Amino acid sequence: MTVRLYLDDPGLLRFDAQVVSARHHQGRPAAILDRTAFYPEGGGQPADRGRLGGVEVLDVQEVEGEVLHLLAADLAPGRVEGAVDAARRRDHLQQHHGQHLLSAAFEATAGARTTSFHLGAETCTIDLDAPAARLGPEALRAAEVRANDLVFRDLPVTAREYAPAELAALPLRKEAVKGSRVVVVGEPGAIVDASPCGGTHPRRTGAVGAIAVLGAGKWGSGTRVEFACGERVLRGLAEANRRLAEAAAPLRCSTAELPGVVAKLAEEAAARRKELERLLLTLADAQAERLAAANPAGPVRAVLSPPAAGAGAWAKAVALALASRGRLALLGAVEDGRAHLAFARPRGPGPHLGELVRGAAATLGGKGGGAPDAAQGSGPEPARLEAALEEAARALSR
Repeated sequence: MTVRLYLDDPGLLRFDAQVVSARHHQGRPAAILDRTAFYPEGGGQPADRGRLGGVEVLDVQEVEGEVLHLLAADLAPGRVEGAVDAARRRDHLQQHHGQHLLSAAFEATAGARTTSFHLGAETCTIDLDAPAARLGPEALRAAEVRANDLVFRDLPVTAREYAPAELAALPLRKEAVKGSRVVVVGEPGAIVDASPCGGTHPRRTGAVGAIAVLGAGKWGSGTRVEFACGERVLRGLAEANRRLAEAAAPLRCSTAELPGVVAKLAEEAAARRKELERLLLTLADAQAERLAAANPAGPVRAVLSPPAAGAGAWAKAVALALASRGRLALLGAVEDGRAHLAFARPRGPGPHLGELVRGAAATLGGKGGGAPDAAQGSGPEPARLEAALEEAARALSR
């Protein structure tokens, strides 16, 4: 059985060991050592990386109780020196212990218990048993503040095996499922968290650095919370500042002024859209008047030339304007190599235009549908637009 050095000393990154056996796993050379500081994947925490005897360690897995070191090449028997990737270990330690503190904070501030944890390459997530509606911005912020308070207080962390009597006296956040190793935060008599765990954890909470809650959303009947800890918070802050600066540059404002400038631009854009819609409706009404005059009797059938982008919307506006004049409209338009259809008629008895446009759109190789008095469709064969409108007109006369 391999002695797992990382359990007693998570800061141990260099060690020597004996190769107990060599084998292949998942098509790669693998080695079992008599002792190892490499953490195998498990409990939501990814495996360590590094080198053994100069050979790259690509992965570390626990298989049937054995710690398998998957290697880039075969490893000769005998004594080897191991070197764990320090940056990766520190990152995983920060994320994993940060999760413990954040889970404890959510339980304390919102009564929300953690059901699962995932440590990703960029961010981490925990799933909580509380509905998302109960965990709004204020609740997320309260948990974040409490978790960071535990970090900044630099509390002691103890991770070890506990005897049954000791376990019974601990305020466990969850029951132990495998083994009796518990990570305890705080001093005896002032324990702020106690949770069974076989992962790597620091000696003091200050090593986590900082915890940032990035967002939350509905996940099943509960909530998934995205967060980052330690150096990832710094990288995320730097990236956020870079993006803010890029957004502010073309607007010629500072990043602090950006929210106000963007709100003003959004308000102006909404006003412009409203005015554009009014102008298009006026143009559509004028176009409908011309088409009605040019076609004094029967359905108005025409292929339109849109005055701006949005062929489908333009055809619909003209069709509805014709319907308001008591006319039946069979209109088409083309934009970006796609044909659009818009059929409309006055409300009341009459042909079902949803069914009519469905057949016409099929002629265009597309789809359509709608209500009995107004329907739309489109297809990727604009060369057949005239044929589609003609077929629709014939169907009306049957």
